[in-house]
Amino acid sequence: MRKSKILTLVAAGAVTIGGLAVAPLTFAAEAPANACPDVEVLGARGTTERPGFGVLLGPLADRITGDLPQTVRATAVDYPASFAYTASVRQGVRDLTAKVQRTSAACPETRFVLMGYSQGADVVGDAIAGGLDTGNVASVLLFGDPTFTAGEPFNVTNGNRSGVFPRGRGRLAEVAGRTRSFCNRNDRFCQGGTSLAAHLDYAKNIGDATAFTAGRLQ
Repeated sequence: MRKSKILTLVAAGAVTIGGLAVAPLTFAAEAPANACPDVEVLGARGTTERPGFGVLLGPLADRITGDLPQTVRATAVDYPASFAYTASVRQGVRDLTAKVQRTSAACPETRFVLMGYSQGADVVGDAIAGGLDTGNVASVLLFGDPTFTAGEPFNVTNGNRSGVFPRGRGRLAEVAGRTRSFCNRNDRFCQGGTSLAAHLDYAKNIGDATAFTAGRLQ
């Protein structure tokens, strides 16, 4: 199994600030200048999580890197992930788009895994809906997405409601077959529910998300 451990982090534990799980600071390893990975994982963390991947996407990025036979580079989206929500999401979209464009220009054969948690899921969805070139996107993994829309074919949920900012049916149709959007029943944000605990309970989906991505990359 070929593995390029160009992984930016393994999140070790979390603290709680304002009721939200927050990851410790993490630091990216620089990829060799002359190396193009087979796969680049781009992850956008949730609101108030510190720079890096956060407590959910960190372990997911590590699992994907460890399980895939391809070489993998994992890169965190650089954005505020703050309560200044609209401006924060826009900055995330710009950074995610720029990173995809930069890698695509240098490494046209590299395929992408886009993943986002909470506000980060909104970032990923907005980038795609806004015209991101998804030709080399292998999979899209969303967790607790505030723009979750009930009835989409890629939804993985035991709830039947839409999120607090529903995106609307068909806005991600371009990547529907490559997407999984995980949303727990009564999640405060992706179901407009009352449970913060449900919003923090997505580590259980790491295995399914990894298997889906591996299948998409075969």
